[in-house]
Amino acid sequence: MKRSEWILAVLSCSAFVSFTAHAQPGPLWQSTTYKGQEIGKLTGDVYYARTDDYVSAFMVTRDGIVLVEPVGPEHAKWLKGELDRRFHVPVKYVIYSHSHGDHASGAAVFADTARIIGHEALLGLIALPPASTPLPQNLKAQDTNNNDRIERGEAQAQVAAQFDFYDADGDGAVSGAEATRGPLKLVAPPDLTYTSQVNITLGGKRVEVIPVPTDHAPDNTIVRFVDGSNVVFASDWITNGRVPFGPNITMPSELEKIRKVAALDFEHFVCSHGRLGTKADVAANLRYREAVVAAVREAIAAGKTLEQTRDSVLMNDYKDWEFYEQQRPQNVAGAYRLLTASR
Repeated sequence: MKRSEWILAVLSCSAFVSFTAHAQPGPLWQSTTYKGQEIGKLTGDVYYARTDDYVSAFMVTRDGIVLVEPVGPEHAKWLKGELDRRFHVPVKYVIYSHSHGDHASGAAVFADTARIIGHEALLGLIALPPASTPLPQNLKAQDTNNNDRIERGEAQAQVAAQFDFYDADGDGAVSGAEATRGPLKLVAPPDLTYTSQVNITLGGKRVEVIPVPTDHAPDNTIVRFVDGSNVVFASDWITNGRVPFGPNITMPSELEKIRKVAALDFEHFVCSHGRLGTKADVAANLRYREAVVAAVREAIAAGKTLEQTRDSVLMNDYKDWEFYEQQRPQNVAGAYRLLTASR
């Protein structure tokens, strides 16, 4: 279906696929203090829904609900029941923030009433590569019987923890194609796709779906709930009071994208993980990244090595942020490599 056929429209929905819910294991790093399930109101008709460290958001209108982030089958099944009980209108749209399995699995729970929306790039990301694809080099050690497949008894680490989400055909072994794609078995393909911003109007309320490809996810999308709410949702990428994950958080292109998000008109900011935030948290996330760049540049000018820079750029103003101990060294080392790459 073309964008012009569905933008600014309420579409009739039909069943998508049959679906059996399974528990979706969280990432191995998840060890936060956010526990349990809850639904809370942000502002106007926009709400958040939490399962442990994961957060989704939705807007309720007289004609139905627009939901971003199914999170996983367990969360989606619980949320569907709560939405039916509390609001008595169906979910009409489920919007993917990106293709990663711990965020996009479970959308099919809502397929009896909802259209699933995702960036066009997501289709390629969730597709299985050719059956002849060999096991990735970093997983070959798990193939102890050397048949180019990882049986359940051989699986280790993440493959073992999420085996059933890798094993797309359910044959009890992870092939090279399945391992290369990753644990995306329960990510239903979208039936509405886009490559540039689209607006959904439902029950007289507008939602903006804005693609912002990032280093973390080339199909990354943010969602802005507009009318009477001014809420922005972003997944993984911009965090609230949490040190960003990974070594590439100071790339100039990433900083520019955060500046563009910060320039939007909104008050409440929801990240897919951790605590709820505001526009001020987006600005703080940007300041942290810029401060890392400035401090690392100063260390390089002073002739410090990567190790010396990593151990001396402590970012003490942010030591109370979540994952400071784990991620600050990665952030600093990544900035050092980036700034010295062209020398």
